[in-house]
Amino acid sequence: MTDVPWGQLFGLLFMTMGPIRAIAIFSRVGEDDSQPEVKALANRSALLVVGAFLVAILMGTGALGAWGVSFPVLIGAGGVALFALSLQVLLVPPAQGGQIDATKVHAAAVAFPGLFPPIAVVVALIFAVAFPGVETHAAIIGMGLGIIALNWFLMRRSKSILRAIGPVPLQLFGAVFGVLQLALALQFIHDAVAML
Repeated sequence: MTDVPWGQLFGLLFMTMGPIRAIAIFSRVGEDDSQPEVKALANRSALLVVGAFLVAILMGTGALGAWGVSFPVLIGAGGVALFALSLQVLLVPPAQGGQIDATKVHAAAVAFPGLFPPIAVVVALIFAVAFPGVETHAAIIGMGLGIIALNWFLMRRSKSILRAIGPVPLQLFGAVFGVLQLALALQFIHDAVAML
């Protein structure tokens, strides 16, 4: 487990499925953080992301092997997904949509791809495939669950947080992460081609 670049994994998971996404999404859900419907939607959404993260680690690695997907192709797929996501962040202005009615939206529509985009699945799979072993996979799962727990905590307070800090910090982080994601996407694609 000592060979695993834990800081890199944490940074990638934080960037692709971290609190900035959670706050931005849940700041538009309902009128107030204390509404029971908002809390219930945050709970259901977080549980769905937990389930998806576990499936990605526990079943995804086996599925890739059964399908004969090579490690370089997995990295290339991550690069393409991250490239598309970063271009969307950099080129498409954020939607100025209104409030989302917590009683009329299904938790899956909030969780996927909002809280758990495809690139987060790929990042988790890349590390799980590159560093096999029960202990390592358990540590990866623990790190992912920690980020999801932080997201859940912040989702339930997102409107209060946004009122306190305003939208500019989130927009700034979004722009910076967009550029970092674009560079990382190109690195993934470069590494995948070099491995083939």
